[in-house]
Amino acid sequence: MSHEQYVNIQDLFELYKDNEYMTQRLIARLKNLPLVLQMEAKHHEKRLLRTDYLTNEQKQFIQVFLSENQYFYLHNKNSFYYYDNITYKLIKEDNIQHKLLSSISKDRTLMDWKYRTKINIIKQIKSRSLWKSIPESITIQNVLNLLYPSIFSCKDQAKYFLTLIGDNILKKNTGDLIFLTKPKTKYIFTELENMAYLITGVTNVTHNLITKYHENFNYQNCRLIKMNDSTSLPLWKNILQKYGLDILCTATHYSQRFEHSENFVTNVLNDSQQELKQYILYLKNNTPAQIVASFCQHSIQEKEEESGCRITWKNMHYIWKKYISLFSFPNMMYSNTLKTLLREKYKYDEETDAFINVTSVYLPCVADFIKFWEKSIIVHPQLNVLEQSHTQFVNELEIDELCLLFKKWVQENGTQCCTTGNIGEQEVLQILRHYFPSIEIIHNKIVVGITCELWNKLETMESALNALKQCYFQKYMQSEECSLIAFDEAYDFYSNYCKKNAPTTTCKYVVSKQFFEKFLCATLFDYIEYDKFIASSWYTCANWNHM
Repeated sequence: MSHEQYVNIQDLFELYKDNEYMTQRLIARLKNLPLVLQMEAKHHEKRLLRTDYLTNEQKQFIQVFLSENQYFYLHNKNSFYYYDNITYKLIKEDNIQHKLLSSISKDRTLMDWKYRTKINIIKQIKSRSLWKSIPESITIQNVLNLLYPSIFSCKDQAKYFLTLIGDNILKKNTGDLIFLTKPKTKYIFTELENMAYLITGVTNVTHNLITKYHENFNYQNCRLIKMNDSTSLPLWKNILQKYGLDILCTATHYSQRFEHSENFVTNVLNDSQQELKQYILYLKNNTPAQIVASFCQHSIQEKEEESGCRITWKNMHYIWKKYISLFSFPNMMYSNTLKTLLREKYKYDEETDAFINVTSVYLPCVADFIKFWEKSIIVHPQLNVLEQSHTQFVNELEIDELCLLFKKWVQENGTQCCTTGNIGEQEVLQILRHYFPSIEIIHNKIVVGITCELWNKLETMESALNALKQCYFQKYMQSEECSLIAFDEAYDFYSNYCKKNAPTTTCKYVVSKQFFEKFLCATLFDYIEYDKFIASSWYTCANWNHM
């Protein structure tokens, strides 16, 4: 007992010296004080033991709960996430609290510490960054299977892509690296960027993924990403909607596992993956002059002075585009730079804008296709089928149809350059985009506003419809039964009509079902019912010979 406390007791006796009752009460209290303190000590010891017990129980409960329920948090988004060992999902804090309180209620031990435990767990969850989570093998493989082979031609390319995306999310300093890829893949980055911001609040996930080369880029800082551009936008959006978080978490995991994308290339890729390594580092390991030299070695052949061979700059530029497309290179230099380097290598005629005494194996087929186009293709962007049509109908040819017609043209004209006429759809697209840039091409499949003299689509369809009309009119005259004609039935009739009349010039080819139905909607507008049927009034009318 301290001196101050002793003085206080003395003061109490002095205070109540004239009050016998209070003096007796004070003496009684002091006599019971040892017992009271003993009881207080026991209660205190029990409380300490219970607190230690509950603390240990709480610690164990939290450990088990967070192990069984993988919750994570991002401060910048103020959002919670849940991982079920297969896929990641956004989750509301209310759902976490409900799960937590339900688990405490079942356990019963921590009922008195229910809300204290809840606060403690939520605090710990907020310290668990989503980007520190480690996805299970099944999640990683699912992500790789989503990216390969749909977007990347091998899994190592997908891993490299994910690693650099993880570097960007974790804001690692990778030395101002620029990752170049083909322009047609831009939608992949745009949608990935949008998804990442909406779900995690992270920006600039793809800021250094570039689809358009700039002359200010330093080749030493450039890396190439080889990607397919055939994945449809709706499919990619659906993938990101369902598995976007899995992709991002796998990306940050790879970034931490491999340190960064540069380390992945230099130390992770082994000898069997040298081809991928060389592709990624192609610009770093080559100068523009070396790249042009490789192009010339692959695609250009030099000829003797008297050969008279020459390649115009427009044709040379096309061969260059074909070369970089063949090796899945993005455009990596301006056309002026390319032309300057080629002029240093080959003799050049300023007046004709052509390189002298050179040729290329790619030119004969291109030259023949251009002749075929100029002699057989008619461009009329807005060709109406019939004057009485209520809807405007624009003619079109599909790329595969152009390939077939070109082969027919070559066979009939017996050209010296392209003996077979075999040409791929991708090459036709390249030729059209380079030599006829004003032509409208939809979905890399349909060329709009053109017809070919070798195949009158409209005449064949009109003949087939007249035959179909006569057929149904005869059935009607015999039974007087009217029925709708389904578009599918009309197309089958047209297809069979073409096969039966195959020897004739106009019936050697069959239009696509989509084009045929568009033709029906334009020419039989007044007779279309339920969007997919031709009304019986079309063939029962008196003047059935007229469409």
